[in-house]
Parts: sequence; C-alpha cells; structure tokens
Amino acid sequence: MLDNGDLWIDTDGRITALNYQSQFETNQKNNIIANEKKNLFSSLKQYKSPVYKFTTKNYLVRIDELSNGKYRYASWKIGKKESTKPDLILANGEIRMEGSGGNHTITFKKDEFSYIIYRGIIGVKDAPEIDLTVEQKNKVIMQQDGKLIQ
Repeated sequence: MLDNGDLWIDTDGRITALNYQSQFETNQKNNIIANEKKNLFSSLKQYKSPVYKFTTKNYLVRIDELSNGKYRYASWKIGKKESTKPDLILANGEIRMEGSGGNHTITFKKDEFSYIIYRGIIGVKDAPEIDLTVEQKNKVIMQQDGKLIQ
C-alpha cells in the first residue's frame, strides 16, 4: 500500500488497485450525477451515490446508496422512464460482501418478501453481470438475470 491506500501493489509488483481520483475526475463524476438527477422521479433525487442501474427481462432497476449508508431500490416495468413514478421503491437495503473477490449481495425486505441483488465480480465466464431474485417466505418466486447499464 502506498499513500494511505491510494495505490495497492501485489508482492510481484502488479498494481491491484488505484484508489486515487483527481479533482477533475471528481468534478466530472459530480456533473454526471447532477445531470442524471434531472431525469429522475422527484422522490428519488436524494442519494449519496448511484450504485447500479440494470435491466432484466421485465424490469429497469436502480440501486442508490443513501446518506445513511443504506441502499434504495427502485424499479419500473420495461418501457417506462426513470422520470415516472417507480412501480416499487424499497429502502434500508443492506450489502453483504462474499469473500475478498468483490462478489456481493444487496438485500431489501418488505413484509414477507426479500429482493436480492447479486453482483458477481469473479465467477464463471458466461455468468450474468447482475441477478435479481425475489423470495417470498424464503422461497424463490422470481429470478431474472440482468444487464448493467452503468
């Protein structure tokens, strides 16, 4: 590790992470987020950072990190725009990391339902980029592979 974690180098000299962001990059990111917020439904405009936007066979799903460290889920039927009222909004999502490879889940609960977003960073070659699973009383009632938009 160099410079308090800005740069990580493996024992063989390979760079494994670069955690530095210049002021220009920070400004660009902030401008992109501000422009994106202009096209969102009014109740979704407050968030710390966007996490995922993806489509499945039937849905457009957006996951945002909120200022309290929790996550928010919003989804629309395919064909609807993010500027319209979402068909479903869930709050208080929690992330669970799976090992050190980056794979993780973000889980949202509403009554007897769990909405589980799985992001596999390391896995088999043809695995989906992201996965949406809905469980009712711990029984899978829907599972759809997703394609990341951002």
